[in-house]
Amino acid sequence: MTAPDPGPLTGLLRRTAFADRVEHARRRSGLPWEPWDPSPPEAAAAPSEDTGTALWNLLHHGRRPARGLDAALAERLTALGLADATGGPGRWEVTAFRGLLAARDRAGRPGTGNVYIGEDSLRFVDTILRARPTGRALDVGCGSGITTCALALSCTEVTGADLQQDCLDATALTAALNGLGDRVRTRLGDFFQHHGPGDPLNCVVANLPYVPVPPSLRYSAAGNGGPDGLDLNRRLLRRAAGLLDPRDGLLITRFQSLGDASGPLLLPEVEAFAKEAGHDVCVVADGRTVPEVRAALTALHAQRHNPELRPAEILETVDAHMRRYEQPHYFACGMISRSGGTGRVTFTDLSGTRTLDDVLTAVPGARGAAVDAAVRLYRGRALDLPDGFWELGTGDDVALTEQRLPALLAAVADAGPAGLTGRALAAAVFADRFEADPLRSRALLVTTESMTGCLADAGLVEGGGAR
Repeated sequence: MTAPDPGPLTGLLRRTAFADRVEHARRRSGLPWEPWDPSPPEAAAAPSEDTGTALWNLLHHGRRPARGLDAALAERLTALGLADATGGPGRWEVTAFRGLLAARDRAGRPGTGNVYIGEDSLRFVDTILRARPTGRALDVGCGSGITTCALALSCTEVTGADLQQDCLDATALTAALNGLGDRVRTRLGDFFQHHGPGDPLNCVVANLPYVPVPPSLRYSAAGNGGPDGLDLNRRLLRRAAGLLDPRDGLLITRFQSLGDASGPLLLPEVEAFAKEAGHDVCVVADGRTVPEVRAALTALHAQRHNPELRPAEILETVDAHMRRYEQPHYFACGMISRSGGTGRVTFTDLSGTRTLDDVLTAVPGARGAAVDAAVRLYRGRALDLPDGFWELGTGDDVALTEQRLPALLAAVADAGPAGLTGRALAAAVFADRFEADPLRSRALLVTTESMTGCLADAGLVEGGGAR
């Protein structure tokens, strides 16, 4: 497809430090992986706002600028879908990460939702930049195009492929805004059919849909990974070796997967791929939550696709579906696989050793400075909660868990030598929240698990094996 022409907008966004403004706001919010500032919208800027502030308000925050933009600039923004004909917010909203701009569907706009940028997208950009790919590359399921552009920083030619035209439109716009349109091309259709055996690639990257979706529910193609969430990732593993140069091939993926103490469900299939293809593979789990939290996220996003069902019905359906797999964890992982290896797979779990099913008992006499130490640990770890937390929870959930720390400690103490699990602890201390909002309150399972880990590390509780 023909790349959109941003005209002078690309240079203007650089001169007015648009990317720096986004990064600065992210750092100040204390949420290093959050693409969109979760704070409430501020009042419109004063009439004296400059062009940079006006663009920041319009493109990132979706606020109509207090003063009209230059007529030529306003016309260009409208042509690109970044503003509407009246000068207000358009089809696309824009964020930035590591200096790269990225466009997605403006949240809440009717008829949109196929283009996604989440915390996992930003983590994946970091993985790509660390791997330093070169040569010719394919971005499978390119989405917003932020990973496509991360590839284009070091690769000579990048193809962004997707089954959704909206995603190709977003990728083309993202490439144009970053001044990388000459290195990026897009293709619509089955991404595995763009390159044959005689046309090997140096790099394939993919952050494919991975949400486990019950067959009875409708769901966005941007997230639906099939019943266990792994359909598309399995297909990628079956085809990747045939796409890559056997001497100089690099496969980089990000995926989420149900799993147990041994690792994600996808891991045995990664091992089979490595052995067959002769790749050396490194898989790192950098986040983990419980299936109930993933179920709540799935139910939350499924509501607009299943308006005939009550939210409680959707949540019940997803919960029942997740229980069928009998897996206690839901992992978030990055994977780097290099050709010309020995078939070795290394799995590193950085997601933490404590779980909600560990039995907690109080450590007698451990108070005072240990409580302060636990709070300091918790505040630090709250900046890096598992992928998807901020789609479900808020800063109030993070703060509430700290506020109810005395109640958490008292509940563990009252349980005596028998102890209680982190899951039971959350149910007891936050019973009012779970009753008021059964779906979104599951974010408190994440913060409780984080807090109990901090309590254990500070010597306030001991955690044994799961009951």
